[in-house]
Amino acid sequence: MAAEVATELKVRDGDFAGRIMDLSAMVYELLKHGGERDVVVLPYLRQFPEVIGHLRERGIQGPVVIYCQDETMIMNLLDLANQGVVFLDGRRFSRGMIVGFISFLLKSQQQLLSPQRETGTNRLQARPPQNEDEVRALFRKIINHRAKLILNCQFRPSLPTLTVSCEVIQMLGEVETKLVLDKFDPEEFVGLYAGMGGGKPLNGFITLKDESGEDESLGFTLKIVSSTRGRMTALLPPAVYEQKRKFFRVEPDRDDPVTLYILPDEAPTVAVKITDISEGGVGFDLNYDGLIRERTYPVALALNPGQLILGSGKLVFKGRRDDETITYGLSLSFSPDDTQHLRQYVFKRQAGILAALRELSI
Repeated sequence: MAAEVATELKVRDGDFAGRIMDLSAMVYELLKHGGERDVVVLPYLRQFPEVIGHLRERGIQGPVVIYCQDETMIMNLLDLANQGVVFLDGRRFSRGMIVGFISFLLKSQQQLLSPQRETGTNRLQARPPQNEDEVRALFRKIINHRAKLILNCQFRPSLPTLTVSCEVIQMLGEVETKLVLDKFDPEEFVGLYAGMGGGKPLNGFITLKDESGEDESLGFTLKIVSSTRGRMTALLPPAVYEQKRKFFRVEPDRDDPVTLYILPDEAPTVAVKITDISEGGVGFDLNYDGLIRERTYPVALALNPGQLILGSGKLVFKGRRDDETITYGLSLSFSPDDTQHLRQYVFKRQAGILAALRELSI
């Protein structure tokens, strides 16, 4: 809960099973360590759609309560409600009712986070590892299986993001656990980071099999403490979160954009330049609110002026970026041949990004 709301509701730490923090510190903590079903209580902000979009993108899917006291005009209440966002007006509801409702949400989410019991042959997933011992056990599993980490780094705001793979070859220390990263692809990433990274943290994800045999992607943020001789050393992340992406993504060249064509229900075809692309999906921003989450649409993807591939796309993410723009995430389904074309585009674009970074580092 944001401290501003706690002050208005006369709530203190210890009054209920939640944490009270300064707004900016709370948002930072959530984006870095937040759990999938965390309940977030915010004051009304003009940029609240952007904050919610960031939370959802980081895999935080719990309810978001926005406390307001002044007259506010919210045009898309139903859409926001479908995203798990609720507005509580302090002029219409008593303090006791609001605090009681928030406490109810907290208790409900805690029950959902409890380890699930087996029912017949169906075993539901428990929450991702959140304490240090669980995270340490997860990375031991990663080392034993020689699983590949996928890491992203944007060296400068004007440069596209570079995606690399690597392995965790060693875990050192008990008090302050460190991970030794090696076998980078591309190999020169370590040198590029040493020269241009400036110690910035790296976001990444790992895809493993869950207890039912399905692929499960978990995201994390690594704080890098050294980068030399082809290896990097990072602190063990304090927590991991569910990650929807299962393939690494690239950003298209601004001078050679990739265009996506979508056919909404009972509406003209929408054409949009995508912001990122992977073998499994695309992300894009659009000044159009008509696409519905979990709905599947006919799509066409123009990888270049002479290559148009047809298929379908399921909308898996929708979050308002600002008052006019909505960020979407679309999971793509193409024929095996067309998927291969898409895979080739991603690798070629990755090579182009790497070549541009090499020139800058010389």
